[in-house]
Amino acid sequence: MELCLRLDRALFDVEILCLNGYDPQFIQRVVDADIPVHLIKKRYRFDFGFFFRVARFIKDKRIDVLHAHSGCYFYAALFTLLAGVKTFIYTAHGLPVLVRLQDRIEDNLASIVADTIVPVSEEIKETLSRWMPFSRRKLRVIINGVDTKRFRPQPELRHHPEMIAKYGLDPEFFWIGSVGRLESEKNYSMLIRSIACTGHRPGRKIKLVLVGDGSQMQPLKELAATLGIEQQVVFLGKQLSVDEILPLFDVFVLSSLTEGTSISLLEAQACGVPAVVTDVGGNGFIVRHGENGFLCAVNDVEAMASALCRLRDEPDTWRAMAIAAKQRVENGLDLDSMVGQYQKLYGSSSFRVD
Repeated sequence: MELCLRLDRALFDVEILCLNGYDPQFIQRVVDADIPVHLIKKRYRFDFGFFFRVARFIKDKRIDVLHAHSGCYFYAALFTLLAGVKTFIYTAHGLPVLVRLQDRIEDNLASIVADTIVPVSEEIKETLSRWMPFSRRKLRVIINGVDTKRFRPQPELRHHPEMIAKYGLDPEFFWIGSVGRLESEKNYSMLIRSIACTGHRPGRKIKLVLVGDGSQMQPLKELAATLGIEQQVVFLGKQLSVDEILPLFDVFVLSSLTEGTSISLLEAQACGVPAVVTDVGGNGFIVRHGENGFLCAVNDVEAMASALCRLRDEPDTWRAMAIAAKQRVENGLDLDSMVGQYQKLYGSSSFRVD
């Protein structure tokens, strides 16, 4: 959505096609910018006519570049063939935890059709190089970027009565936060167990807030209750104003099993929030251990708990990392840098802008 909003409209006409659904509130920004949003869904499980309806839509729109994102690689390749699209670009934002043989076959078939495959981290590039060895020359890394004007440090929000009332994040506590889908690959059970570990250590009380929704919400609530820390874990559900929530965090955490280049992590860093993250995917590229946050191994609950307590107990360390976090994003990880790279990629494609 951010990419669509910032493309040079003198050069590019852009429209968005969704295949599953969308949140009307979430897309309001692109609608207000006169960017059309369309929805074409399967009518039932084996709706083969779905592929032809999408292809007809793309053909009627005379699309020059089809840019697809994680989750619809093989489908987008079929649409490209059926509609005769000139250029097909695919961005891989992450990697699945489990990969079936069917997935590997579909990805390799789709890679034959793709003109450019864009992994958002070097680790994803390395993995895709192994998965799709005959398409390595098509791989081009473009790191995700964030809007540093929208996501910025706002320390005054922490004590603002309106923000406290809206989200219930009392500044008396040391708030650990995460933003993301509550799904198994995010491994939030590790994070909750780490919060439980901090309870045995002296110091300002640590609380956790999870922003997002998903199939794991109830199991995570049950885990917090089992560990006796249900009062320390706040589930805010899906939120649209993440830019005013992130500055309320003292530390941002990702306990993921797999990541690409996490936009939520970049947004938190842009807000001057130090991070504690698992050393997977692009996390290690964004977070430099001991500089703007800490890295730990997946499921190393004690290491994560220790890092959280250190940031709580060492204000000077926290302040230095907060400054370094903001600088990390400003050094080439901003949204303008990302958009510029995609515009060059579109411009070097097989079509020509009249």
